[in-house]
Amino acid sequence: MKKISLKLVKRKCRMARQVDPNKIEKVKEAAIEMMIQYGYKGTSIASIAKKAGVSVGYLYRHYSGKEELIEELIESYLEETKRDFEDTIAKSESFYDLIYSFVKGLFELAKTDILKLKFIITLIFEYDFSTMNEKKKQEQCAMIEKMMEKKLDTENLNENTTVEDIMIVIFTIPLSFLADKIMQENYKELLTEKLARRIAHMCFRALT
Repeated sequence: MKKISLKLVKRKCRMARQVDPNKIEKVKEAAIEMMIQYGYKGTSIASIAKKAGVSVGYLYRHYSGKEELIEELIESYLEETKRDFEDTIAKSESFYDLIYSFVKGLFELAKTDILKLKFIITLIFEYDFSTMNEKKKQEQCAMIEKMMEKKLDTENLNENTTVEDIMIVIFTIPLSFLADKIMQENYKELLTEKLARRIAHMCFRALT
């Protein structure tokens, strides 16, 4: 069995005590903002550290690199999205209700946490990090399969519609609309119930 030196144990304990939750939160927010503005390839550990107001060394004490930090953010996003989507499935009485509730949820997110919504849009449409993107795709497919299990009048779907088709329509159409609307200063006023229903109908028609 490999021996762990007392010096290494003390170093790890010292690092654990030095963790500042506020700094870590600033690092995560900085990473999200840099990702939104410059994409995955255009974001570096140095730029994240500068944005967060911490040293590069501080980041490397907590993350092995940009990949680990971004992956942690994506894991958090996927888990939260999965919980929200499952809750929407449980409350929906029909396939259309599910789509409409999902769109309304995105509208509400745009009004309450625009940074988070922009990060979600970046994740959906950013394809630079293929391995992470594959995991994201698998999680989304799993959510759609769970929806299919509840049988929300999905018998009305086109017989050639696949799980991947549903995933693409439900996620990309609403987020494409939002990506355009949030560019406008008065975007909160534009995100009306009428628009939510219009987008929901569009998604529904695309799959039936």
